[in-house]
Amino acid sequence: MSFLAPWFLLGGLAIAGPILFHLIRRVTRDRVLFSSTRFLRPVAPKVTRRRRIQHWILLLLRCACILLIALAFARPFLRGNAVLPPIGNEARQILLLVDTSASMQRDGVWDRVRAVATAQLSRVSASDELAIVTFDREPRTVLSFEEWKTLPVEQREGIARERLSSLEPGWKGTRLGPALTFSAEQFRALALAGNAASQREIVLISDLQEGGRLDGLQGYDWPAGMNVVVETAAPRRVGNAGIAPMLDNRQSPDAMTTAARLVNSRDSSGERFRVHWKASGGNTSEWIEAYVPPGQIRTLTRPSSNAVRQLEVELAGDPEIFDNRAWFVLPEAQHVRIAWLGVEGATDPDKLRFYFERAFPATARERVEVAAVGNNEPVTREQLDESPLVVVPRSLNAAETGVVREWLANGGSGLLVLTDDQMGETVSALSGVAARVSEASGNYSLLSGINFSHPLFVPFADPRFSDFTRIHFWKHRRLDLPAGSTARVLAKFDDESPALIEFTVGKGALLVWTSGWNPADSQLAVASKFAPLMQTTLAWARAVAPSRHQFITGDAIPSPAPAGNPVQWRLPNGKTETGTPESSLIAEVPGFYSATAGGKDRVFAVNLPADESRTAPMPLDVLARLGVPMGSGVEMTLAQRRARVLSTQRAELENEQKLWRWCLVGALGMILTESLLSGWLARRESRAHNPANLTPTGKPAESTPARQEEFA
Repeated sequence: MSFLAPWFLLGGLAIAGPILFHLIRRVTRDRVLFSSTRFLRPVAPKVTRRRRIQHWILLLLRCACILLIALAFARPFLRGNAVLPPIGNEARQILLLVDTSASMQRDGVWDRVRAVATAQLSRVSASDELAIVTFDREPRTVLSFEEWKTLPVEQREGIARERLSSLEPGWKGTRLGPALTFSAEQFRALALAGNAASQREIVLISDLQEGGRLDGLQGYDWPAGMNVVVETAAPRRVGNAGIAPMLDNRQSPDAMTTAARLVNSRDSSGERFRVHWKASGGNTSEWIEAYVPPGQIRTLTRPSSNAVRQLEVELAGDPEIFDNRAWFVLPEAQHVRIAWLGVEGATDPDKLRFYFERAFPATARERVEVAAVGNNEPVTREQLDESPLVVVPRSLNAAETGVVREWLANGGSGLLVLTDDQMGETVSALSGVAARVSEASGNYSLLSGINFSHPLFVPFADPRFSDFTRIHFWKHRRLDLPAGSTARVLAKFDDESPALIEFTVGKGALLVWTSGWNPADSQLAVASKFAPLMQTTLAWARAVAPSRHQFITGDAIPSPAPAGNPVQWRLPNGKTETGTPESSLIAEVPGFYSATAGGKDRVFAVNLPADESRTAPMPLDVLARLGVPMGSGVEMTLAQRRARVLSTQRAELENEQKLWRWCLVGALGMILTESLLSGWLARRESRAHNPANLTPTGKPAESTPARQEEFA
């Protein structure tokens, strides 16, 4: 038997107490009544020092109780057949995880990184293994464990120093969480290959700024026996302020507002700054004073003209200059033309077009025009090619049907609204499916069975917006499809008849609403969901995401070149690169990027992530709370590691066996037995010393009251 806390066994010495008390126990003198002592000869009493222990069973019970309690506190366990697991040799595996994000450009930070990295290299012995990984937005391996083992021993340190000296901080954001888990997976791979060392540690060299993202750390299963040692690279001066762009095109349909978000870190000593906007190639505007206390954010806005597409914002008053500039590219206003094949005007509130046009309010980024086509002239393919969407709210003749059908088959998108039950031929001709249309009966119908996975209804998939039951449809048409039709029913009425159907027509598609949104047919036009639904319909027809002009460092800028044309990229440093239409350009540095393709130029703005300006140090306990196995960085000898493993094994055995519980149960049993036995012995001795229950006068106790009455 072994003990986890053997020093508690010294508590067993407390058994000296019961033994001592038993030895010094005083025996009560018996009183003997004599009628007279006149004729007795006086004899001097004999003094004796003999001590005799009485009640051995009580003494043993009390001593056993104390010993069991001391044994329980010592936490005993049975070692059994447990053996010490192998813990390897003195070799170590060290992974240097170096932060190369934009915040590492602060004054003095990178010098500290090089000093710490050099000190770590000096710790590496010939039997150790080393790897170097850098990270910002994503981790990158500079020197792997496998490559380290293939290098000659005498060249390893030199090659590692050379690669460390070639590193420089970049312009991307900090994602610390994925970098730590990536590094941990390197140790897990070594363990699976049977190459786990006795000591494994990740040496994180970073400024550990609070803007770093910690994704993936919560709940991650860290490899056993691995520690993370943090070496903080502090700057020469604390505090930082940064500026990041914001775009808001909802202020006015005629103008766009540029806004800059000014972030002041909580450890900053400055609070007064100056900001100004500068048009690319233009004059500098006047300076704006900004007051931002430490730890707070201010948003500065400025109206911008549609004639100015590129803006640069500069922050003054902050000594750390890596995040003191921001770049804007204001998107050009797009003109979208929707072909309307109806005959009604746009001012009649009883017609479909009146509400359809008002579903697309003009903004500084986009203007939607609903153009009537085919009223007084034949519909031509050229008129339809100018529109991403064609709306058909009436029956078409044969010539019009042929043109629209051909346009749809070549990749066009159409929206057909059944305004009466005479449009069956138009539906069949455009969709290529023999369909029958009839007027439905009933008071009103409600939408049900909506396919929220379709692009039209994806924005409404959230439970807060998915309720369409308040929209009443007074009239609708039943569209009966033949068996085996491949048409997709995107929504139904509560009578199970289709409400919205999608047909595939060649390379294009056709949507069919079996009810109108005019007041005579339904309440759809006056519902809050009408405008978003029409806008998602237009987005579905265009089948392209809105063009982006703003990116952050590390993003891939998609090529704007048409198919088959090369693209010429111009970088912020003035260099040029040639790319293909299929390839994207990774934005490595902030600034303006321009792309020339097909005779057209497009400009993109790339900025730092806003969180990179939050440079106040992150408390280390944040990582510990997320489960990161933090280490002290103190090296241990083989004997120390063996002792730690042995201590852990002993604690696990004791926790499994829990013999201390049985010791406490035995102690409680001893206390109960001792209490019962001592009580019985006390009562027996009392009866033996006073069998007649006499009073000190020698008379029975029951006669005392009578005697008191006699004397009274």
